[in-house]
Amino acid sequence: MKKLLILLVGLLLILVSCVKQLKPATVIVIDPIRHYYPIIQGEKMSISYELENTSDNPLFIQEIQTSCGCIIPRAELPLVILPHRIGFVNLEYNTIKNNGFVNHYVYCYGNFQDTVAIMLQFDTNVVPSSDYTRDYEQLWTEQTKDLPALRDVINSSISQKGYYTETENNNQDNTVTNNGIEYIVP
Repeated sequence: MKKLLILLVGLLLILVSCVKQLKPATVIVIDPIRHYYPIIQGEKMSISYELENTSDNPLFIQEIQTSCGCIIPRAELPLVILPHRIGFVNLEYNTIKNNGFVNHYVYCYGNFQDTVAIMLQFDTNVVPSSDYTRDYEQLWTEQTKDLPALRDVINSSISQKGYYTETENNNQDNTVTNNGIEYIVP
């Protein structure tokens, strides 16, 4: 009986000692702060942030917290980005309960080098649908709903990403560092 107990305790100690520590990873976030063009209330907007793992360690994003319940992460967690690879944080924003100017934040928690979380931010104007006079966004939606090729050409153009970013940058390499996270700005 003592031999069995000693064997079980020894086996338990061996299993506990096999824990591998997660090493920190460095990341570059492409356009972390975005300003989207107006959207009609009730529409859904798909948002995708590009993250590049620049380290030799895998990046694990264990949790994504949003500033509003109207933003839903579209990824199974943990999100894993292998070393020297690019990954995406995909979100869906539902405008049904918003009206006017909105500014939202998304916090991604993971094994980042010098911080526990990175912040992603976007804003837009949510335009209420009108009963009598249709505004430009409604007219554009009606005119282009049967022309997906035209919409694809506009949305896939590199110069027309569907959002814009801040243009003030004094660095020549278009990078800004904040809390150890390197951001690329246009």
